[in-house]
Amino acid sequence: TNHVTTGGVSIEKTAEGYLLVLEDSFSFDGAPDPQLGFGKNGYDGKTRFTKLKSNTGKQVYKVPASIDVSQYNEVWVWCERFSVPLGVASLN
Repeated sequence: TNHVTTGGVSIEKTAEGYLLVLEDSFSFDGAPDPQLGFGKNGYDGKTRFTKLKSNTGKQVYKVPASIDVSQYNEVWVWCERFSVPLGVASLN
């Protein structure tokens, strides 16, 4: 099953830590159990930290302090139930 996930993503540093921001352009075609996590040239399951709130539009998520975002170059939408990738975005 090929899923379509589009739109921008960014990491913002705040006094409280890092935020993962899915931009206004974010769109995901839907699938069961979408979770967010990070990867470096491939998904790292240890970084899964939250469920996707919405399939479209701007969303902001607090990244747990246990995740060192500088170690990763990708944000993943991951189907935990079936262990398959639903979308990936490169971090600049």
